[in-house]
Amino acid sequence: MVFRALTIWLLATATAPIPVAAEPWSAGRIRHLPDSAFAVVELALDGHPVRHLPHHDQTGSVDLAHLRAARSRLSQVKWRDPANEAVAASHLEQHWRDLRQR
Repeated sequence: MVFRALTIWLLATATAPIPVAAEPWSAGRIRHLPDSAFAVVELALDGHPVRHLPHHDQTGSVDLAHLRAARSRLSQVKWRDPANEAVAASHLEQHWRDLRQR
């Protein structure tokens, strides 16, 4: 029985697509992205924008690998306004649903 389960698992994983890793975006590249490339933009006490969870590229297209990364890092963000976590989660999940329907 264990052998059969292992065989099924091996066959399933052998045909599964290999996940694409996100090519790291440099700090300079992220700095040049528009605010719309991020899940949420908050304002710091001094008034400058604090942008969280980039997932759109410079053309405005959703980058799948960075969307996955943003979704996985959602709980690691230090939010100025805790309500923004729900806003970011909703934004990222909507992109996820849209991409899954294609």
